[in-house]
Amino acid sequence: MKPIPKRHRSCSGQALIEFALILPLLFLLIVNVVNFGGMLYTWITLSNSARAGAEVMVVGGAYLTGPAAPDQATVQTFTLNDLHPLPNSPTAKVTVCSRNPSSSALAASVTCTGPQAGTVSPPIDTSAEAIHYVMGSVDVEYIYTPFIPLWDFPKLGIHATLTPTKIHRQAAMRILQ
Repeated sequence: MKPIPKRHRSCSGQALIEFALILPLLFLLIVNVVNFGGMLYTWITLSNSARAGAEVMVVGGAYLTGPAAPDQATVQTFTLNDLHPLPNSPTAKVTVCSRNPSSSALAASVTCTGPQAGTVSPPIDTSAEAIHYVMGSVDVEYIYTPFIPLWDFPKLGIHATLTPTKIHRQAAMRILQ
């Protein structure tokens, strides 16, 4: 058997040391990919939920044999039920607003129900064409918490992964009459 030359003996542990140095960075990268993917999933779920709630509000009473248009509490419950895939989905705040045109050209009465009824500004288009339509909006607010929380030092501004983030989505549509 031939002996191993000395130049190859000095590098025998190099790959192990390089792997040990890269492993924490690889772990941090994987954790952040999972958390960022979870945040995007939450963002898309909130958008779809707000849009579905607005659709129920808009189309609810439009078909011939259908019942009357759903009230705001029904739309709010439907929107919350649409958020069931999210963890802590009952903590989401859903506000449903509707705007009915009044007799004056630029005034409209806006009614909102939900936990943030006084703080949410429904999208109101004040143009002369749009003021004659009945509008409905669904506003959803949710606080996303990372799936894999890691250490952070908030006073130093250092976070190993995403921090809990408030995600806010809103959908507005014209209600069919």
